[in-house]
Formats: sequence, structure tokens, C-alpha cells
Amino acid sequence: MVWIAAVSTSTIVLLGNAALLGFASTQIALLGHDVGHRQGYRGKRLNLFGRYLWGSLLLGISHSWWNDKHNQHHATPNHVDKDPDIQFPMIAFAESQIGSRRRIFLPIIKFQAFIFAFLFPLQALNMRLTSASYLLSGKARKPWLQTAGMAAHLGLYVLLLSLLPSWQMALAFFVVHQGTFGLYNSSVFASNHKGMPTIDENGRMDFFREQVITSRNVTGPVLVDFWYGGLNYQIEHHLFPTMPRKNLRKVKPIVEQFCRERGVPYHEANLFASYWEGFSYLHRVGAVLRAR
Repeated sequence: MVWIAAVSTSTIVLLGNAALLGFASTQIALLGHDVGHRQGYRGKRLNLFGRYLWGSLLLGISHSWWNDKHNQHHATPNHVDKDPDIQFPMIAFAESQIGSRRRIFLPIIKFQAFIFAFLFPLQALNMRLTSASYLLSGKARKPWLQTAGMAAHLGLYVLLLSLLPSWQMALAFFVVHQGTFGLYNSSVFASNHKGMPTIDENGRMDFFREQVITSRNVTGPVLVDFWYGGLNYQIEHHLFPTMPRKNLRKVKPIVEQFCRERGVPYHEANLFASYWEGFSYLHRVGAVLRAR
């Protein structure tokens, strides 16, 4: 893809290449997710090295920020106050969250089901800005090393853009690449929990029920496994976060039977139904404001 950017002068080829790079960036992010769960290598040191490689250098994000955020998500999935994945200032994932949103965002929340997807392409840039803020906060481990990795990523990316025929093409390439990356990356995570039951501190359950009830599996052929990086088996992933993705399909029937025997809801939907459920749920939450 770098070679294509260096030698091609075709607008269609270059923008197609930018979209392909966005797809590749998300696949790298999925591998970084696996390494963050210590699935990639044997030993703590190798997995830590992998976080710097896949996170800071190849993606340009703080792996400490992502790990802390993601670990909190696993500890409190769909918790209205504690799950960072449902703490959007302009989106409400439960009626109880509406009161904590600023008034300026209430018109957006009214019709959030139609707006939410348009935020997806911005996610790639948001991750970089949040990473930088996290490194400056003093919470990151070895911030200088992560900063060096992110700076190297930025330098190489600027070099790539400089190889393009014009600054207008460089800008278009940047927008398509980062937009595709954000759209694909967000779409993978959006269908796993959005629209599933939310919980608050008074409704906490045991680990098993909390992980299963708040998660949704996405069904489909093996291609769906590849597209989701194994995260379409979200229930199994939440129960066994260190299990390599190649084993999640194998353990699914065991988990499903275990849930059935204990009367615990085990929910799955196909690719399109999973998004329909999530966006329909967001529309129902916004109905409270539309009725005023």
C-alpha cells in the first residue's frame, strides 16, 4: 500500500488504497486487542512489547490508555456510570443517562439513532487525541516510550502523505484513510453491547450473568469471524478474555448449553439484525426527549 501511494497518480487508485489502508489499520487494531488480552505471545514481556508495537508504533495510540479503558469495560460491561464504552457526551445509552448530559446535546439525543453512525468515522482521530491527553495526565506507564512510538508513527505517516502528488490528494487520502479506519473499527464494537441490557450499581450481578446478559454474539459464516476479529463471539470473549480468537468458535456450543441449563439468556443475532437492535434501542431511549 505504501508502494502504491508512492508510484500512483490515479485519484481512484490512491483513494481506494486509502480505504484499504483503513481496513488494514482496523485489522492491526484487532491484533492489538488480542495482544492487550495477552493472547498474542507467551510471557508478560513479549506481550508488553507487542502492545508498544501494535498500539503505539503501528496505530499511533497509547496502549496504556486503551488497556485501562478496555479493562474497565470488561469489569463493568454496559454499566451506565462505569463502562467507558457507553460514556459519550452526546449519546445516551439508557434513560438514566439523559439527566447527566449537557442541555446543548439533548437535541442530538432526541434523534441519536440517526446520528450515532456518523460519529464512527471520527473515532480514529478521537483515539489519538484521547491518547495524547492520557499521556499528559501522568497516568500512563513509561509515557516517554509510548510518546516515542506515537511520534514515530506520526513521522512515518507524514512521510507517506508527502509521497502523494499534491497536498489536496494528501488531504483526501488522510480523510478517507482515517474515516474508513474509524468507521470499520467502531462498527465492530458497536454491535456487541449496544442495545443489550444496561446495569447500574444497584443492579450488579455475579460475574457470569453480568458478562453474558450484557453481551450479544453476531452470527454468520467464517467471513464474519475474520471481519470481527473473533469479537463476534462477544459472550465467550467476555467470559474468557485471554482465550485466543481461534478457540472462541469451538467453545461457543459449550457456553450456550451451560447458559441454557441455568436459564441465563444467551443472545445472538445476524450481522444486520445486530445493528438494527442497537439503533432501534437508541431510538427508544431518545423517545423520552421527543415526547416532551
